[in-house]
Amino acid sequence: PWIRWTETGEDPALQLQSCDVLVGEPALLAPLVASAPRLAWLQSTFAGCNQLLDVPRRDYTVTRLAGCFGPDMGEYCTLHILALERQYEEQRRMQSRAEWAASRASAGFTYRRLSSLTLGVLGLGDIGSEIARVAHHGLRMKVIGCRRDPAPRDTDASAGVSRVLGMDGLAELFASADYIVSVLPSTPATRGLIDGSVLSAAAASRRDGAQPPTKPPVLINVGRGDVIGESTALEALERGWLGHFVSDVFAPEPLRAESPLWAHPKATVTSHNSAVTQPEDVAAAFADNLERFERGGVEALHEGGATFDWEAGY
Repeated sequence: PWIRWTETGEDPALQLQSCDVLVGEPALLAPLVASAPRLAWLQSTFAGCNQLLDVPRRDYTVTRLAGCFGPDMGEYCTLHILALERQYEEQRRMQSRAEWAASRASAGFTYRRLSSLTLGVLGLGDIGSEIARVAHHGLRMKVIGCRRDPAPRDTDASAGVSRVLGMDGLAELFASADYIVSVLPSTPATRGLIDGSVLSAAAASRRDGAQPPTKPPVLINVGRGDVIGESTALEALERGWLGHFVSDVFAPEPLRAESPLWAHPKATVTSHNSAVTQPEDVAAAFADNLERFERGGVEALHEGGATFDWEAGY
């Protein structure tokens, strides 16, 4: 009863007037919600829905695509941690020159065992917790986290998170971890959160407290690009506050062609593909939520734990 096939020649505006439910990418649907007066529920095909905040209307329920991106992002983070620790790029360069290292030590091919390293996860929702689980149970890394409410949760223990800091402990997170993964959404509270004051304070703490001094941490950003500004990232790399910057997200996107990050030897740029929506995940999420919607309306959608919070922005 929820699907009605229409002819391609029908006016889309007329079709929207009879819609109770929309499914799609938030950026594409945001301009359409004003034309759908009956809209009660929007199923997003993405985890992030912040484009919907650009439209004043709030009288409908949004469900995020959740529970499927964590493993993919965990693999992405694992890829870059291993590539940096095992100097994959240099290995490839030597192969291209048909060059065999006479001495592994003299060639610089020393590495740290992952079991000796600490991963900091900034944002411990379903995605952050899955990244923590992969790092701890799969790579044997120590994991600490940071979120708005640092109170212990059952999911922390199962993910292998040994300690959780509040957002006021951000500098401590950067001072304590070898790798930091940010999965934070874009909200007024998170924009520019990782700034020079945080990174310089963390660097000073490392320098003064570690014997001997440890390597600068690596930041991997798979959340939203505006958590750290491009100029801040570049300054952090030049000053040694960060040892490397891996980013899959930028503000704005695409990253401008003139950005120094493209060619920076201590930066890795990817094109927002750490986790790509898979059709089968959308179908499964929509089917589950449709069952709830038919049974109890929009109120029942909250049972799935993936409703978008208009106030929080995620």
